[in-house]
Amino acid sequence: AEEEFSEGLLSIVKPAIDNVDTQVQTLRTTQAKLKDCIEHLSGDLTNISDMQKDLPNLEHYVKKLMSIKRRVTTVNNVLTNVQDRVQILQTRVTKEQARKRTLLSAS
Repeated sequence: AEEEFSEGLLSIVKPAIDNVDTQVQTLRTTQAKLKDCIEHLSGDLTNISDMQKDLPNLEHYVKKLMSIKRRVTTVNNVLTNVQDRVQILQTRVTKEQARKRTLLSAS
């Protein structure tokens, strides 16, 4: 009964972990693209500001973009940590499944 419960629990948890891992990876990719776009836009705004002294001061917007970039980087770091933890959970689930199979085959 305990073995059936463990197998049932593992069969429920593993797909959820796999799903979270996939979603985190997709989000990390999107965050990286967003960061690149912000860096490019920030550089463009700086160049425009330097070339066009008659334009309104864009420094405020550049600072806002840099702030957003820092937040995106922070979120990306958090996502990396979450993905690392999910991978650890996946490893543990796989090891537990192998252990249970070994116990069942030895019985």
